[in-house]
Amino acid sequence: MGLLSHMGWPKRKSLFNSEAVVNSLILDSTVEQMIDWAASIGACRPKLALQIIATMLRGTDWESKDAMNLGAEVSNMKKQWAERGNSDNPREAVKPVKFSKHSEVMTIKQLKDKEISHALEVYCYESLVWGLVNPDNFKTYYSANEERQREKMPEYKKAGLAVDYIPTLDQILKEGEEILKGYEKEIRELSPIPQKLQNDAISLGIKIE
Repeated sequence: MGLLSHMGWPKRKSLFNSEAVVNSLILDSTVEQMIDWAASIGACRPKLALQIIATMLRGTDWESKDAMNLGAEVSNMKKQWAERGNSDNPREAVKPVKFSKHSEVMTIKQLKDKEISHALEVYCYESLVWGLVNPDNFKTYYSANEERQREKMPEYKKAGLAVDYIPTLDQILKEGEEILKGYEKEIRELSPIPQKLQNDAISLGIKIE
């Protein structure tokens, strides 16, 4: 929602219809930015990524034999990524549904629907994990993508998108950390990393800084 707000969305449907809507192409772009942001946290701030995952899974009994096993999760995701082409691009690895293929606009009410909210959380979760296990691939991808986005700046401005600049990797990480600070201030503190989750990450070769 913060990314959408920065780009000037949502907007009112018309003068006589106060329903708040988001252009579906803009929404697709925002979801892709969320994937980049989550993958960057996974790749460059693994400890923070594990805290986010622990927060998503709050309420889990980590002492239970049925508790989530990160190794098994990664194994299952790798199969999905292989089916999708084993791309070094997190957007193609996660492959979110394109909202623009189904409708021109989406209402904020639709966007906050439980099913869509859950789908967005799954995209975020998968992106975090992709970044955790593909840190070098992410850095290579982001560097190349940053250059492509800079070249598209004139197109964005022509389309009326409020894009002031294309963030560097350091900038996107700093912005991500600020987003999380805001989340902790307004909603709840991030959960500590359960020992089991930390052990799972270490067994996968993830360096927790």
